[in-house]
This record gives sequence, structure tokens and C-alpha cells, in this order.
Amino acid sequence: MTIMAPDISGTAPSRVAERRLQIYMLRHGKPQFPDERSYVYGWTDYPLSPLGREQAKHIGAALSSIRFDRIISSDLSRAAETADIVAASQAPPIREVERDPELREINMGEWDGKTVSEIRENYVDIFRERGLDLANVAAPGGETFVRLRERGMKAFERITRSSEASSKILIVAHGAYMWSIISGIFGIELGDIFRFGLDHCAVHLVEYRPMPTQWGNYRLIRYNWLPDLAAYSDDLV
Repeated sequence: MTIMAPDISGTAPSRVAERRLQIYMLRHGKPQFPDERSYVYGWTDYPLSPLGREQAKHIGAALSSIRFDRIISSDLSRAAETADIVAASQAPPIREVERDPELREINMGEWDGKTVSEIRENYVDIFRERGLDLANVAAPGGETFVRLRERGMKAFERITRSSEASSKILIVAHGAYMWSIISGIFGIELGDIFRFGLDHCAVHLVEYRPMPTQWGNYRLIRYNWLPDLAAYSDDLV
């Protein structure tokens, strides 16, 4: 028996005439770290690793049948390069990819670019406090998840307002950024981030309806979608 990959276009044939904005959110590919240790990397500008580029090519091919009207990415290298690879996979290729610094990952302040073991050893009290209240406690000099959601939602709403109805847009950004948007729209606790998958180069598809239903304006069509089930990771971030 052949199992077909699910349609992630978000549009059933009977709904083609309805005016719904489809917002595809894609996390960047795996970054290139200095070594094999586990790093905290919010605004640290790591590029894509060779594996990350392959992940971007793979998801670009999977999305090539969906013609995007706009592609917007974070200005950090790992997201920007992922977006460029996906844009080049479109037929014909999309030449203009918008960059938006407001789509950046959460700012981890003094922890940015440090290993998890260094942080755990040198920031004992605040590390523990943040673990107990992830939404409201920031790394020294960094953002809380609450602040990230405020920043992220402003950018998200600006992008949706400036997009044509019935268009398909692709936002290429970061795990915590996308979690802040999805959890905010659908009323999920910010601190529950590690209960939900946020894989590299996975797709989250949200549909926006100008005329709300009893459930509101937004509908979650796909979450953390990858074309290959075996590609899902055990990594928390």
C-alpha cells in the first residue's frame, strides 16, 4: 500500500474561492556550531551547517508546488540562507526575499553564544529561576518570552496586514519566535514550549480569515510538518 504525503496547501478544492491568507512559518535549518557541545544561540549569528543546507533544500523541494507571493525572513544568517534556498526552489525562482530583524530569535543576552554547561555553572540562581518561570524570567541582558511575543506579534500582524487576501506567504524564522506566535494565537502557555516539537526546517501553516468564525480569525492547519516522518528530531530546541 502506498501512503501519500499529506496536502499542506491548506486549501481544499471546494474552498478555492474563499479569501483566506495562508501563512507558512518555517524554522531555519540546523546551524553550524563551533564544536559538538550544546550552545545557546539567540542572536548569535551562526550560519547554516552542511546538514542545515541539505534540510533547506529538502523542504524547498517539498514546498516547490506551492507558489509563494511573499517570502520574509529574519536577518540572521541561518534563517536568511534557509529562505534563499527555498526561494530558489520555486518555479520560477523568487528573486526578492524580504529581511525583517523583528523576526529574530529571542535575545539571550549574556548567555548568547555560551554552552549550556557554562551557563548552568556560572549563572546558578538565574538559571534555576528561569527554568521555573520561562515566560517571565530573562537571561541577564536578554528578553523574556513575554517580551518576545510582544515584539513577534507586532511583526506578524504587520506582515499579515500588508499581504493581499488569498495570498500565500512564507515566514522563515526561529523556533522560539514561531512558538511565541502560535502559542499567542491559540491560547497555549508560553512556558510549554518544550512540550511541542519545533524541528529544523519544519513547517507550521496558519490560515487567517478576515471574517472570524466562533473560534476566531486563525486556524492551525499544520504544525511541525516535515515531508519525512523519520526526519523528526529528539532535540528540544
